[in-house]
Amino acid sequence: MSSQKPRSIGYVVSLCGVMSGLALALMFVFGFVPTFEYVTPAFAGVLVYVIREELGVKYGLVSYIAVGLLCLLITSNYEVAMMFIFLLGYYPILREYIQKIKVRLLRGLVKVVLCAVALTGCYSVLIFVFGMTQLLEDSGEFGKYSTLVLVFLALFAFTAYDIFLGYFRPFYEKLIKAKIGKRMH
Repeated sequence: MSSQKPRSIGYVVSLCGVMSGLALALMFVFGFVPTFEYVTPAFAGVLVYVIREELGVKYGLVSYIAVGLLCLLITSNYEVAMMFIFLLGYYPILREYIQKIKVRLLRGLVKVVLCAVALTGCYSVLIFVFGMTQLLEDSGEFGKYSTLVLVFLALFAFTAYDIFLGYFRPFYEKLIKAKIGKRMH
C-alpha cells in the first residue's frame, strides 16, 4: 500500500471519481459484448485496486460499493454487475491479506473456497432473485456435467486473474504510480 501522506480532498475525489467512472463505463459499454462479460468486471476490479493502493483500503471499499451499486442501476447485463459485486470487484483489495497466509497450500485453498462461495452466491442471486433461469436451461446437450465443467473453467479463470494481479502490482508500482502522482498533483 502507498505511503499514507495526507492527500487533498480534491485529489481523493478526482482519483476516486475518475477510476470509479472508468470502471462503470467499461462495464456499461463492454457488458453488451459476450466475450467481455467476465473480463470487464476483472478490469474494473483492477481500477478499484488502484484506488486502494493510492488512498487506502477504506476508499477502495467505498469505491467498490459505489461502482457495484451504480452498475446494478446503469448496466443492462446483471451477470456483469453480479460478477463484479460478488468476486472480481473486491478481490484485488482482499488479495493482499490472503497473500499474507504463509502456507502456500492453505492460501490456495482459501482462494478456491472464496471463488466457489462467491460464484455460488452470484449465480444463486441471478437465478432466484433476478429470475435468470435461462442460465440453467442454456446447458442443453452439456447436461448435468455442464455446471461442474463451468465451475472448473471459472476456477481456472479466477486463478489466471490472481496470477495477473500478482504481476500487476510491480508493474503498477514501477510505471503507473508515478504517472498518476504526476498528473494528479
